[in-house]
Amino acid sequence: MAEQNMHNQLQQASQQIKEAQEAILQAQGYDREILEQAEQQLLQAEQGLQNTQNQAGTEATENAQFQQAYEKLHDTRQQVKEAQQNINDVL
Repeated sequence: MAEQNMHNQLQQASQQIKEAQEAILQAQGYDREILEQAEQQLLQAEQGLQNTQNQAGTEATENAQFQQAYEKLHDTRQQVKEAQQNINDVL
């Protein structure tokens, strides 16, 4: 896989994760619709990372940017779950 192509895919996944993080902050634990949008962005980011991994194999998984994106994906998904729990607690 071309290094530039992998870099572009990783940048896109990172951007989707960042947008999901911003949506979580915007929802502040009270807007279920925004949290659902964040969850969709995370799913898209995860699919992008999986596609990158399928295309590049260990070249992707050994890439620091790929590893950071996966960590952010996991952390952000946890934030969504916590925000959803906050909504459930309020209701």
